[in-house]
Amino acid sequence: MARTPDHNTGKSDHSAHMHEDPSRNHAQEQATEQEALPEYGYHGMEVEPFVPTDAFPSTHVRSKRRHVKKKKRALWALMLVGGFILLAVGGVFAYALLLNPSTQFVGDVVLNPTEIVALEEPSETAVMPEAPTPTPTLDPYEVISAQADLSMMQNIVNVLLIGVDYATERETWGGKKEFHADVMMVMAINFDENRVDLISLPRDTYAKIPGVKGIYKLNASINCGGGFDAPGGAGFLKTCEAASWMLGGIPVNYYYAVTMPAVKELVDAVGGVDYNLDISFKLAGRSYSAGPTHLNGQGVLDYLRVRKYVSAGGDLNRVNRQKEMLVAIFESMQKKNLILKAPEIISSFEGQLYTNCTLGQTAALTKFAYSLDKDNIGMHSVSGTITNIFNWNFCLTDQTNRVKIIKQVYGIDVPRELEYTADYAHYRWADMIATQYLDTTRGLVEHVSRALAADDLLPTMEPTPEYYTPSPEEMPETFESIEPTGTTGANGGSIVRLSAQSPTRNGQYQQYTIASRILFDNFMMSLDSLEEAQAYARKEAQKYVQGKNNSFKQATQDVKDYSSHVKTNALQLAYEFGYSTSKFMWTYWYDKDSSFNEVRVDFR
Repeated sequence: MARTPDHNTGKSDHSAHMHEDPSRNHAQEQATEQEALPEYGYHGMEVEPFVPTDAFPSTHVRSKRRHVKKKKRALWALMLVGGFILLAVGGVFAYALLLNPSTQFVGDVVLNPTEIVALEEPSETAVMPEAPTPTPTLDPYEVISAQADLSMMQNIVNVLLIGVDYATERETWGGKKEFHADVMMVMAINFDENRVDLISLPRDTYAKIPGVKGIYKLNASINCGGGFDAPGGAGFLKTCEAASWMLGGIPVNYYYAVTMPAVKELVDAVGGVDYNLDISFKLAGRSYSAGPTHLNGQGVLDYLRVRKYVSAGGDLNRVNRQKEMLVAIFESMQKKNLILKAPEIISSFEGQLYTNCTLGQTAALTKFAYSLDKDNIGMHSVSGTITNIFNWNFCLTDQTNRVKIIKQVYGIDVPRELEYTADYAHYRWADMIATQYLDTTRGLVEHVSRALAADDLLPTMEPTPEYYTPSPEEMPETFESIEPTGTTGANGGSIVRLSAQSPTRNGQYQQYTIASRILFDNFMMSLDSLEEAQAYARKEAQKYVQGKNNSFKQATQDVKDYSSHVKTNALQLAYEFGYSTSKFMWTYWYDKDSSFNEVRVDFR
């Protein structure tokens, strides 16, 4: 079903069919009156109660799943496997609610109100009152239920979980001043089926950032919004828009985000984790050997960040390692009765956690997760192929797999983004390189054209001799033999640059041989061939995007081949005519071209 997403709101045109809930307006009024949690950054803009993605209701047929006895879990069980930040995001909120909800909410709901009666002066005959009956301990589930915004608990709601690669020690690393959304995972919460699907979005994904001109890695979406510290959470909201684009326009309106220090401090707070490392690696002078080991917070963070064998899909492997590590952390926390360490966890996230969710919305997620079983958490990854293109390693999305995941999770069909397939990416890059080659060789064409024009005004090196018979009374004049002073570049000598205004000097002849002129003619023909191939490939690219029969891949290869011919011929011609090769710009740094990429991003 085709849709036109509204990237300003993060909603598709299906939102017109969303359920109206009479409690929503009241919940929204409460949300706008709430203040920020002292433990995390709350971007206090007006945010409506969770808008369900009921444009995509869970009416599609799913295979029967094995149901097991549901165990009570806190919100960190829900968010755990989404990236290196998932455990952090949920744990703080869930345990804060369970341990002491009154400290986390403004305008608390009083569950057991007690009248306050003024004490009277005791009388002489007063009877000692009975010991007061202690107030029963509240059930944590009831506390959560009282705080929850229940209007959002219907159909499917998407929450984006973000990990920012910010850390204090990286503020001055290699001149780096920008930080990216290095972990992105959409948490699709299906309230109808009591299920959560976690959809990983690789950081290096070759992507479009809605509202911003150019091609970027998906993790640069936060930069296109102004950075992770942009006012009002603008950077995080832009990342939500990019995630919505990845899902074919399905709304992603909410987010939780943490920075790198939060992960390290979390693991240290729970005493580290035992893990069987699948690789040996070094990072920042720290060495780790494959095999069973105990990792502290720094060790876990290093493992989650390391990229191994990039050519074989290193970043995708890193995503998988993140998931496996977080499952191990989850199991370790279960065994250690993490509830006893809630204060350390909460304190470890001060100033490192950001969200646009209200307290009621967070409580609603906690209420849902409280009874969620681990077996009802699905894991997906919008995978692709790591390819060096545009002078960077991009993950070119497998569009067939992407469409399949969206169908599986949301039950709808979305079109493939044909302009973001591997084939189209290779075409776009070949077209840009061809344009660069045509532009950078213009100076060579002008240089050689001027040299040949001046050379054409000179006599040939071996003029045709004139024979005549001198009269008897005239003595034959003796001519001094004149050796040509010019040499050709083809023979390795220096080139005498001539002036068209005064081309003829005593002993000066044409400098360039027929072979030199043929070399120039061949170069000009290669330029013509490249221009023709480029024009043809552009027509075939349009057919490809329109789904028509085409010769798109062959046309792309032709552009690459003719570009190679132009470069080879240009270098030969430059040597022949003494043109400095330093004037050539064969490499096109697209990310530094403001006419192509609106926002310049440091992808390191």
